[in-house]
This record gives sequence, C-alpha cells and structure tokens, in this order.
Amino acid sequence: MKILSNLLIIGVMFLVLPSGVTAEENERASDDIPEYSGQSLVGGTMPLYFHYENQTWYNELTYMAMIGTPKNNLLIGYGESGDTYFDHTMGNRPYETKVFHASFQLGGDATLWDRFFRLPLHIYVPIRFHAGYNRLMFDEQFTFDQNDSSVRSTKNFLNTNFGAGLGASYDLTILNNIPILGSDFSFDAVYTRSPGVMIRFIDNNNGIANGDNDNEVGAAVSNELLLMARVHRFLEANIGLSLGMRFSKLNWSTGPYEFSELLSAVVGDEMPPNEMNYSGFFLGITW
Repeated sequence: MKILSNLLIIGVMFLVLPSGVTAEENERASDDIPEYSGQSLVGGTMPLYFHYENQTWYNELTYMAMIGTPKNNLLIGYGESGDTYFDHTMGNRPYETKVFHASFQLGGDATLWDRFFRLPLHIYVPIRFHAGYNRLMFDEQFTFDQNDSSVRSTKNFLNTNFGAGLGASYDLTILNNIPILGSDFSFDAVYTRSPGVMIRFIDNNNGIANGDNDNEVGAAVSNELLLMARVHRFLEANIGLSLGMRFSKLNWSTGPYEFSELLSAVVGDEMPPNEMNYSGFFLGITW
C-alpha cells in the first residue's frame, strides 16, 4: 500500500507540473510578488520642450541617462540648442540655450491584485515622491554692454511633487526555454500624477541686474509614464537588457503659490501655462 501511495503521489505531480519544469521552477513562476530588484542603466536621446514666460526656450534633443528601477530611479539630461531663440520680453534679443535636467523618484507600491485572473500580472497603486531640477543657461549671440540691464540671467527651477497612479508588472515565462535568450522576462507600465510646488530662483550672471531676479514659488503638477521591458539573463549571462519609453510632463504657475491653481491642475480643469516635457525611447543593461 505504501508503494502504491508513493506512485499515486508521483503520478499526480506529473499531471500537475508541466513537462520539463521542476517543482522549484513552478514555485518560482507562481510567485505572487513580481521581481523588482533588478537595477537598470539606460540611455538615449529625447526631445525636451521648455516653455516659460509665454515663449519657448528649448525644443530640441537632449542626451539622457537613467539608473534604477521602475520604482526608484534617477534621470540626468543635458542639451544645447542648435537654433537661436529670441527673447520677446527683451527686444527680441537672440540667444542660444543650454539646459540641464535632473529628476529623482522614490516610492512604494500598494498592491491591488497579486495575480490578476491568475496570470503573472501584478497590478498596484504606485505612491511616488518626485523631485526635479532644471537649469536654463543663455548665451547671447552678439556682443553686449556689461551694463545693459536687459541681459538674460540663468534660471533654476526646483520642483517637489508627491502623488499616486496605476501600475502593472507582467512576468513572461513562456520564452524561458529558449537557450539563446536566457530567462526572466518582465514588463512594467507605471503612470503617476503628482501635485506639488515649483520654486524658481535666479543666478545673476556677472553681477548684472536685469529686473528679473525675483524668485518665485508656484503650484505644479507632473504626469509621468514609464514603460520598460527587461530580459534579466541575456545569452545565459548575469546581465540583461532593458528597453523602454519614458514620458514626463510638468506644468507650473508663475507664482505666487495658490492652492486653487494646484487643485484646478490636479482635476484637469486648467493647466498652468508654464511647461516642461520630454519623451523618448531608451536602451541599456540590467543586472
């Protein structure tokens, strides 16, 4: 009887487990919690648009690099304009613009479904703290008088936002048996909407006073969408590949800060006029 019971147990195991899959692999594939620990380093070029004071200061490509995960990441970008921008508020003076961008994101997830419809699909509410920094630097195209009060000073923008959204992570195991590709395919999609504050402060270049040195604090709202596909073990190695797309849009008011403007932006009634956005694809490695 003991032998028959053992054979029955083994037979049930063969019926339950797919062919060629061990019990350990099956347990890992059915894990309710998706893998978030893989770090990625990615880079690419993205068009960045910067509109402030009723005119566009930058609308060209920037070089960007991002390190981290869909949950916690740091992004750095830099670009120089190939076109000349004319300052309408200062007699249409021609300028070339340089832009530096940095954004930091930190947060956690509140799970809605571990396995949606019994699929390896994790759906959650991302709760994110976001901090960003933008620096606009201007080079006038013609020689100017150092005493000219209309010279454009460098502008710095610092924003902090806190919000939530909707996210999903899917672990694809059907391709794990292809030797050349490796294993552990995962796909992430995260959208967040975050209200916050934008602070503008001025660098007074060369001690020149231009009447534009009043710092500002305004209401801000950001929208972020991150799509990322990762192969955690490519060509049977300990590193993988990452491919994805990131879209970010930040709107803010000129100031002073008003809660009504923030509330209106959050519910989508009326967005503040100033805007910075970028979007594009990136490619990198995962480890």
